[in-house]
Amino acid sequence: MSKPEVMLLGTFHMAMEPQTVNEQQDHIHTVVEAFKKYNPTKIAVEKSFLIEEELDRKYQKFQSGELKPTYDEVEQIAFRLAHQLEHPRVHPVDEIVDMNTPSLNQVFEWAKEHQHELFQEILVVQSKLKEMENDEDLLHSLSYINRPDYIQELQRVYMKLAKVGDRQHQVGVQWLKQWHHRDLAISANIARMAGPHDRILVLIGGDHLHLLNQFLSDSGDFIIQSPLPYLPK
Repeated sequence: MSKPEVMLLGTFHMAMEPQTVNEQQDHIHTVVEAFKKYNPTKIAVEKSFLIEEELDRKYQKFQSGELKPTYDEVEQIAFRLAHQLEHPRVHPVDEIVDMNTPSLNQVFEWAKEHQHELFQEILVVQSKLKEMENDEDLLHSLSYINRPDYIQELQRVYMKLAKVGDRQHQVGVQWLKQWHHRDLAISANIARMAGPHDRILVLIGGDHLHLLNQFLSDSGDFIIQSPLPYLPK
C-alpha cells in the first residue's frame, strides 16, 4: 500500500509585512512556479474549518478574476498555485485554540520576574535565531524558516519555556499544552484529508514545523518531503 506524501512549507505571515508583498510580487510568482514542479494533489492552509465556506467563496472569486489577493500567504501563494494546478479548492487545516490561559506574554513575564537566569537563557537562544535569520528578501526568508537547524533552534525556545513556573504554577507547560493541542489537531486534520496517492502541500507558519513534522512522522503513515529542494536559490 502506497503512503501519501506531505510537504510542509513554513512561511511567515504576510499580513504583517505588506511592503514585502507589494515590492516582491516577482518573488511570490517565482515561489508559485517552483512548487508547481512538486505538483501537489491537494494544498492545505493555516485557516480554520469555521471559515471554510468563506475560503471557498474567495477562491472561486480568485479563479474568476474577481478577487485581488490580500496580504495573506493563502491568497498570495496557495490560491495562485491551486488555480494554476486546476484544484477545485484549498483545504483549511488549522484549529482554533484559546492561547491566552496563560498567554505567551504572561509566560515571558513570569520568567522575567521569577526566573531571571532562565529568562536570560531564552534571550540567548532568541539572539542566535536572529543571527540565523536573513530577511534580505522573501526567498531568503522562506529559506531560513525551512532549514532544519533553524527549526531545531526555535524548538529550543519552546523547551526552555516548559521550565517557566514551579511545581504549583506550571506556567510554561500550561501554555505549551495549548500549542501542542493546536499542532496535534492540525496534524490530525492533514491525516484525515490524505488519500493513498496524495501529495499534500501544507502552507503553515514556521513555528509549527517541528511538531507537525514530528507528529506526522511518528504516525508512520506518510512520506515527509522537504521543501528545500524546491525553494528558489
